[in-house]
Amino acid sequence: MNWQSRFHKAVTFSYDDGNEQDIRLAALFDRYNLKATFHVNTGLNRDNSAWKYGDIWVHRLNLAECPEVYRGHEVSVHGSTHQDLTALTPNALYEELSRDIDAITQIYGITPVGLSYPYGAWNESVLEQVSLLGLRYGRGTHSTHSFAPQENLLAFQPTCHHDDPEIFQLAKAFLESDSDTPQIFYIWGHSYELDGKQHWDHMERLCNMLAGRPDIFYGTNREVLLT
Repeated sequence: MNWQSRFHKAVTFSYDDGNEQDIRLAALFDRYNLKATFHVNTGLNRDNSAWKYGDIWVHRLNLAECPEVYRGHEVSVHGSTHQDLTALTPNALYEELSRDIDAITQIYGITPVGLSYPYGAWNESVLEQVSLLGLRYGRGTHSTHSFAPQENLLAFQPTCHHDDPEIFQLAKAFLESDSDTPQIFYIWGHSYELDGKQHWDHMERLCNMLAGRPDIFYGTNREVLLT
């Protein structure tokens, strides 16, 4: 469905790394009928990539064991092993992306069409390889504080992080906007941050604020950016 034929506003969420907290976050989105894209590193799992964030240990999901976690949402590329793509040789860059694409296709039964750039980093060589592999959108980490559509979807930047100090002011402005041109509220983050900062109430408040509006389309990154 081309959402712009029926709506002027769209909300989408974007979460990186495939952490265990995605289970709780996906359930929260499901409860509010919101949609998200989860960008995963299929070459990493719970046993080989834990790290400390604040007072908690962060563990990745064993992605092959949990396709149900992301049912109804989009699973997308984040590099097989979360490398800085700009630091890789051409061959290594191809392997890092193509292995993630192939694994996601095998595990989840759908070929991914987008990615989020590890560390928010890309250059022209990365963009060229991303395009050659058939990926159609790529997300960075620089907050625009804007709802305007962007022409270069391979160098897409989000509206804001979920912990942005202005998140609720932005949400209010988005809900109250009355524009004839499409408006996209694109929110990103990492689910482990909600545990580390004890911000689950903050996230639920945001979901409750944005959900259930008849004038808003709720979709995955793919559905919002590519339709």
